[in-house]
Amino acid sequence: MSQGQQWVELGDRRYPIVFDRLDQLGTTMGQYRAPGPCIVVSNPVVGELYADACLQALAQAGWEPKLLFVPDGEQAKTIEHWSDLVSAMIGQSVDRKTPIFALGGGVTGDLVGFAAAVTLRGLPLVQVPTTLLSMVDSSVGGKTAVNTPAGKNLVGAFYQPELVFVDVEVLDTLSDDEMLCGFGEVIKHAVIAGDPFFSRLECLVSALLRRERAALEEVVRACCAIKADIVSQDERESGRRAVLNLGHSIGHAIEQTLGYGKIRHGEAVAMGVWAEAKWAHAHGICDESTVSRLEDLILAFGLRLRVKCSKNDLVEALFKDKKMSRAKLLLPVPVGIGEIRLDLIDPSELRLAAEFVSGEI
Repeated sequence: MSQGQQWVELGDRRYPIVFDRLDQLGTTMGQYRAPGPCIVVSNPVVGELYADACLQALAQAGWEPKLLFVPDGEQAKTIEHWSDLVSAMIGQSVDRKTPIFALGGGVTGDLVGFAAAVTLRGLPLVQVPTTLLSMVDSSVGGKTAVNTPAGKNLVGAFYQPELVFVDVEVLDTLSDDEMLCGFGEVIKHAVIAGDPFFSRLECLVSALLRRERAALEEVVRACCAIKADIVSQDERESGRRAVLNLGHSIGHAIEQTLGYGKIRHGEAVAMGVWAEAKWAHAHGICDESTVSRLEDLILAFGLRLRVKCSKNDLVEALFKDKKMSRAKLLLPVPVGIGEIRLDLIDPSELRLAAEFVSGEI
């Protein structure tokens, strides 16, 4: 894997996205903080594969790591598990200089990030993503949250990491389903960024499905650069950053309706992007060629367009979306590849989009 780094610029603050081998984690972190006590938080699935390597890399660079676990899967993103983690971290006698390393996918990163945000009013956070989805999206940008029965990611905080450390080689052990989940977010990034990245992604489908290292690294770096640029413009989602929610209103509604963990987040997002594009086309906003290219790309990756669920339940879930403001939903609406506009709409207006993904039309 080639080394290198990108930066997320936040006014007078910034942090790096470093691309390197996992055995360089401790040395890399030592460039930003003097080695000392630290905590690695993982889940049992990732921990079995990479916790020892992570602990060894830190110890060899002079760090004193301790290991904690959180459960695996979307079902783990609860206030109860978050509270348990905060208590466990406090039980390790952390102070405000104790870095917390989130070793895992998007769920682990969200849960650990939110715990780091509130423990002692903020502990240094390092995201070490191990899934494609977390590499290209959730590890960058500082969104941390847990779910509630009322909706997804309704309790959380904007809390930026000090470092994002990406080792693309760990994707070798990722399941096919988790890879597909990540490709859903990659497609979303491509629609936002437009050409040449969208066209490049169309050409790379076969190589990515074969997990060719060069193709994976190219796409991960591109998506990180896309997100870093947008977050640098709008850290707390007061404007431009909202385009990153493309597909998420319908996607989150699907996840809530089916039950958290019943469908992978990235696949739900891909369905949401497609449904929102179809909805925009039906309203004369998005051209047919955009919908066609998007549909072809989603299917080429082997992702679904529809799932069996109630369109009425989807619409009801939309009313609980955290992006609601004064009874209106801030929706990123696809106009074309690389052109997204933000509209405030009544969630009931998205019934047609819900019908598209529910397979009831």
